[in-house]
Amino acid sequence: MVHGKAKVFTTTRSTREPLSNITNAKKTTEINNHKKKPSSKTKNSSKRPSNQLLQNDEKALKTKKRKSDPMILDEEEEEILPAAVIITTSSSAVAPPPALVVYEDIDQNDYDDPQAVVEYVNEIYQNLMLKEKERVDHRYLSHQIDINEKMRAILVDWLVEVHRMFKLLPETLYLGVSLIDRFLSIKQISRDILQLVGITCMLIASKYEEIYAPECNDFVYISDGAYTKQQILLMEQTVLNTLNFNITHPSSLHFLRRYSKAGGSDYTLHTICKYLIEVVLIDVKFLKYPPSLHAAASVYLGRAMTAKSPLWTPTLEHYSTYAEVTVRECALEMNELLKKSTNSTLKAIRKKYSLPKFGQVADLPLVDL
Repeated sequence: MVHGKAKVFTTTRSTREPLSNITNAKKTTEINNHKKKPSSKTKNSSKRPSNQLLQNDEKALKTKKRKSDPMILDEEEEEILPAAVIITTSSSAVAPPPALVVYEDIDQNDYDDPQAVVEYVNEIYQNLMLKEKERVDHRYLSHQIDINEKMRAILVDWLVEVHRMFKLLPETLYLGVSLIDRFLSIKQISRDILQLVGITCMLIASKYEEIYAPECNDFVYISDGAYTKQQILLMEQTVLNTLNFNITHPSSLHFLRRYSKAGGSDYTLHTICKYLIEVVLIDVKFLKYPPSLHAAASVYLGRAMTAKSPLWTPTLEHYSTYAEVTVRECALEMNELLKKSTNSTLKAIRKKYSLPKFGQVADLPLVDL
């Protein structure tokens, strides 16, 4: 105990020493007072009140009893225990937070690539998903008197062949078909000029997307002279005025590139997905789905055709914003259309993707989802 008191005295003196260096008189007074008057801690420890001794004796007795019988609780524990029981048994207890969905940052390796525009890529695709809501109704052909779904399918199949012969960019094909659907949803035409509308929309799309677009005479030649150059140029004016020169529209190909990156697709899987979204162009009923869902469903079905597992990942769900239930519904219809296309007379798309240039993905076996 003596050693403990000396330690307290030393600590107290050292902490007060810097404050007592103001004047010599003040320093002398404090030292004298310190020698005459013992510290409060020393005084209190030397003379304990009788009631404090009794409390310490009672606490020691309780501690001794607890060691002999562990079921005995202190008064403090008896006060805390009911509150703890109320908290744990309360019906209003907060549920644990749900587990966070972990997805991969697919842009982490592209921050040094200016063409990847990593700073804006997510906002760009958010804007595309807002823009794609302005799509046409898939039942628009019911308002046409002289043309039907079969005629449109024949036209699109022929334009796929024209697109391949001219070696145009993939974006040109999707934009051309989009222009056809938007124009026919507004203006009624006869079947005699349906092919004229098709080649004119392909000409507009070529001017918009291609670096070296085909000339108007090339489309006159490809249509076997069925229409003159003046007719094509006049129809070009009609289409642009009808659409108010609103040409830009998101396509499933735009979204597919993003989703293929999110799914870690290789060349074969990406080519299969391109094959699937081109097959969808033939059927007008698929206009009920937005282009982004076409792309997501093609990735889902393509992973099934290449035996990838799982078919849908948290990363794909994050970047596509579609749950697996929604994607699977569209993928099922896409798979049924793919099965029907094997026996269809419209062979342009299947012939195109049976070439070695496209990995002959059209010859891959079909699957059942």
